[in-house]
Amino acid sequence: MNWSLLLAIVPVVVLFLYGIDRFSEEVRHAAGERFWTLLQNATRTPARGALAGAAVSAITQSSTATTVIAVGLVNAGAISFLGSIGLVIGANVGTTLTAQLVAFKLTAFAPLFVVAGFLLGLVRGPYRVFGKPIFYFGLVFFSLNLISAEIAPLQDDPEVIALLAMADDVLIGILIGFVITNLFQSSSVTAGLIVVMAQSGLLTPAEAVPIILGANIGTTTTGLIVAIRMNSAARRTAVAQFLFNLLGVVLILPLLGPFSELIREIGGSPAQQVANSHLIFNLSTSLVFLAGIKPFGSLVMRIVPEKDAEVVFVTRHLRDPLPEDSSTATGQVEMEIVHMMEVSREVFEKSLEVGAGKTEACARIEHLRDYVAFLNSAIEAAVVALSDREMHVEDAARISILARVSDLVASMVEQTVVMAKKFEHMKEKRMMLSTESLGNLMEMAAPCRENLDHLVEAFPEMPAEVDEAMRYNDEKLRQLLNWYYKSHVRRLAGGNKADGMFSEMLFSIERIGSIIRELRKTTISMAIPVSPLDIPDLVDLPDDGR
Repeated sequence: MNWSLLLAIVPVVVLFLYGIDRFSEEVRHAAGERFWTLLQNATRTPARGALAGAAVSAITQSSTATTVIAVGLVNAGAISFLGSIGLVIGANVGTTLTAQLVAFKLTAFAPLFVVAGFLLGLVRGPYRVFGKPIFYFGLVFFSLNLISAEIAPLQDDPEVIALLAMADDVLIGILIGFVITNLFQSSSVTAGLIVVMAQSGLLTPAEAVPIILGANIGTTTTGLIVAIRMNSAARRTAVAQFLFNLLGVVLILPLLGPFSELIREIGGSPAQQVANSHLIFNLSTSLVFLAGIKPFGSLVMRIVPEKDAEVVFVTRHLRDPLPEDSSTATGQVEMEIVHMMEVSREVFEKSLEVGAGKTEACARIEHLRDYVAFLNSAIEAAVVALSDREMHVEDAARISILARVSDLVASMVEQTVVMAKKFEHMKEKRMMLSTESLGNLMEMAAPCRENLDHLVEAFPEMPAEVDEAMRYNDEKLRQLLNWYYKSHVRRLAGGNKADGMFSEMLFSIERIGSIIRELRKTTISMAIPVSPLDIPDLVDLPDDGR
């Protein structure tokens, strides 16, 4: 073993890894929010998503980065799982650019990019932000040139030749590609190195193709690890990438002979043949899976069952732009508020689950809280847009009340999340409520739950029988609160400190109940006729407690 040669190669490989990692980071930094917006807007159809995934991976030179971003967007609810599949499929095609640039020896221009990026970074102005991406782009290919120069003497080394001859076995070649890619955390790195080795005569195209296939499987590891602690939809995206890459390799294995023959017929240098095999394999498998994207998505959903319904941050009923007809637009706002109430009801139920000890529901609760905040913002924007239109004073008053209702629902959710956080804190401190106290809380939660159900079913109307039922539950909750406050004080006076947090939970239930009561009263006010002369007097209306 020529240790001096090894010591020369290793730092250059490290330089290559550093360059490609920094290049990906700098591109995302330069693009800013546009980088995320591109991915969000491009997932309306699988084909557009695939094109966006290919473009972003080609720019960042990392399918892993694109997939991790896609997983993060799905976890955050910015895009759906089905929308992310196109991004994942296209990401593999984009990473073939590195191999093509190396194969056509365009890396000779790398020093120019290094110098240009460095100089651009020194110049003040709007284009300075592109200096670092250009510099690191040049550094990536400059380091590949150095690697090529360092490994050239190895083509006559008998030990190296014997070692690389093991790649003749397809399965061993796939394993080598898998291990190298996991080691470097980038299939672009593996592909670039394999093309350089083919240029130097260390590998034949037949030996290189299995390694490229293994690299495709190896690049899925990061996404799988990242998604472990995320929601079901994000885990599905990571599993989709893994299955796509794995099944693509499985499908090509029986056709490896004809595939290799096709690559030879296309021609080119050994390096170009390796780069072409990388491109053609990824492009063909992408087209196959895009054609069968629905059954593929169904397969992934069966493999990764959904514990809770996927939440994507889009409105269910509101449309942008709003309909020209103000009545239709108002109806959309009302239906979106009902949707918001449905989500708030799930937050309430999940919070009670946390009280019963299921603290894993906290992540779902926070996600739903953020979704409610998103819906509230969308409703407020729609109300502002409607308020700019010419409309009757009663319609304008109704619109303003809808904004109030939306804000109240958001406030109720915030209070519910506070209660869930208290439950979580108690479990962390091992201060769990007694069975009796937990039962008391569930009894008090029942009137709140029933009133939420009434609101969801009746809104935006408030029939007399619904109003009566909700007021009955309000009174029932008031009596329960008074009774359990007294019982709690007696237990504390008797020296029972185990339920010291019980009073805080009573406060939370009381606040949630009062917000629901305010929602009932606000909904009733929408049915009260309003004239311009009545508006100033509304502020001074006495609260009869009803």
